[in-house]
Amino acid sequence: MWSEILQRFPLLQNLFSRPVGGDGRRPEGGPSKGMVITVCILISTLLWFTFTLQETYTTTLDMPVRVVNLPPDQALAVPPPEVIRVQLRGEGYPLVQLYFNPPTVTLDARQDAIDLTGVDLNLPRGVVVEGVVPQLVELRKEPRVTRRLPVDLRVTIETPPTHDLLFPPQVNPDSVLVSGAVSIVEGLSAWPTVPMHLRDVRDSVALRIPLSDTLQPLITVRPDAVWLRARAVPFTEGVRELPVRVTGVPSNERMVTLEPTTVRVRFRVPLSQYETAMVAPDFFATVPYEVIRADTTGRVRPLIHLPEGLIIRDLVVIPPALRYYNVLIQ
Repeated sequence: MWSEILQRFPLLQNLFSRPVGGDGRRPEGGPSKGMVITVCILISTLLWFTFTLQETYTTTLDMPVRVVNLPPDQALAVPPPEVIRVQLRGEGYPLVQLYFNPPTVTLDARQDAIDLTGVDLNLPRGVVVEGVVPQLVELRKEPRVTRRLPVDLRVTIETPPTHDLLFPPQVNPDSVLVSGAVSIVEGLSAWPTVPMHLRDVRDSVALRIPLSDTLQPLITVRPDAVWLRARAVPFTEGVRELPVRVTGVPSNERMVTLEPTTVRVRFRVPLSQYETAMVAPDFFATVPYEVIRADTTGRVRPLIHLPEGLIIRDLVVIPPALRYYNVLIQ
């Protein structure tokens, strides 16, 4: 066999011919020994691969599934199989082609049950089907309905200790249209976004968040993404002493005395609003007289009135409850 190959390829015959010359050396410019070995290995591999692909083999492939001809007023209630497992027999070359580019199995939704043993898989010539799993696919369909559902934002936003969100995150749009089988859509109360975790947010955020596609292809959602907008700003801590007033005391009652008459409030406020919060006149504490009349413990909790236009967070009142006396009961 090697003699026939050398006769058909003169270059190989030159590579393997004996060197010419009395000293037993090859003429200058001839191929090196390493090159001869490399060419031999490549040719051997090519010949082995060629002869191997001409043999007959049996293999199993997973072919993707596509559903067509679904009526617009109907929807699938149960997902079809994602792939069909097919056992094939044929020569090596077409099987290799199918392995890297498997055909798509088309399911006609006008039928309720499809026998896959009779479906044309558009296979190359010489490749035959020996088995299909599953052999029968049932397409369960229901009337299609469309509902508008609120968006369930599943995004966690973390800020450093020195920052906080100025307002709750805003989602635009805040609702989406969901379409699918009636038994599925009627059981939904909201449509979630994909989970996401944003860390160390210190400034404005404008991010496109995809919606979850866990029910594809049974459910279609429009749009398929929403915009998340949030703003983080620096916060600082403030402390103020606030006088406590008793409100709503009837004219025929003696003045109620609180102990202590002031409370200390500790809070967090945006850095840009700190100076305003420290001098705001509408930042005060009160105790309604009705609360004192209804109390049976001897202590009441003051109500803190926050100044308008300011963002006050994490408010702590010290002490949290006050004693009272000199109350005349009628």
